[in-house]
Amino acid sequence: MLLVLTLAMFAAFGATVADMQPSALRLLVTAVIGLLAPLSWPGNAATPVRTALRIAAWSAAAAGLAAIALRLLGDPVQPFSRIFGSCAMLMLVLLVTHAVASALEGRWRARSVDAEVAREMAGRTVTVALALLGSMPVWLGPLGELLSRRHAWIVDAVVGISPLTHLAVASGNDLLRNQWFYQHSNLASLRFSYPALSELIVSYAAACLVLGALAFRRPWHPPRPATPTHSTKEKTR
Repeated sequence: MLLVLTLAMFAAFGATVADMQPSALRLLVTAVIGLLAPLSWPGNAATPVRTALRIAAWSAAAAGLAAIALRLLGDPVQPFSRIFGSCAMLMLVLLVTHAVASALEGRWRARSVDAEVAREMAGRTVTVALALLGSMPVWLGPLGELLSRRHAWIVDAVVGISPLTHLAVASGNDLLRNQWFYQHSNLASLRFSYPALSELIVSYAAACLVLGALAFRRPWHPPRPATPTHSTKEKTR
C-alpha cells in the first residue's frame, strides 16, 4: 500500500521533478514518503520487543523506498552520499512518529477499541500531527514574528521544531528560501538559523530512547484476535 501511494504521488509530481534542484527533490521525496508511511503503519505486535522491531523495520523500509525513488528520479542521478543523509534523517523522523503511533494504538486498544480501528486512528492522528508540525513556519509564523520582538529565540524555535526543516537540513536545502515558502511564510524575511545536523541527530536519538523506555514500562495490550461473526460460528458447528 505504501508503494502504491508513493507511486501515485510521484506520478502526479512527474511533470515537475525534472526541473527541481537536487536538494529540493530530496526534500520532496522524503517529505511525501514521511507523510504516507504512518497511514500504512502495520500496527503493534504481540510483545513490546516485536513492536520495537516492527517500528524499526517499517521505518527502514520507508527510508529505503525513498532512497530508491531518489535514485530513479531527477537528472543528473543523485549521489549516494546525499541520498543516505536525507533518508537517514527520514528514518529518524519515522522512528519517533511510529513510536508515538504505537503508543496511541495501545492506549485505544486498552479502551476496548477494535484493533484495526485503533491502528488506523493512530496512523491518521500522527500523520495529521506530522503535517501540522511540518507546516509550523507557515501557520505559526505571524505569532512567532510578534513574540520575537521580546524573545529573539522564538523564530529559531518555530523553524527548528518543524520536521520538514529537519529533512531540509539533511537534504542540504534552504527551506525558507524556496519560492513557495518565501512567498507564504513571513519568517523567510526575518533573521533565523537552522538547527545543526548533529543537534538533530542527538535530539531524535534521545526521543527514541525516552519513548522506548516509556513503552516498556507501561502496561502492554497485545492485539486481540478478531471476534468471530455469527456466520463463522454456524460454520464451525
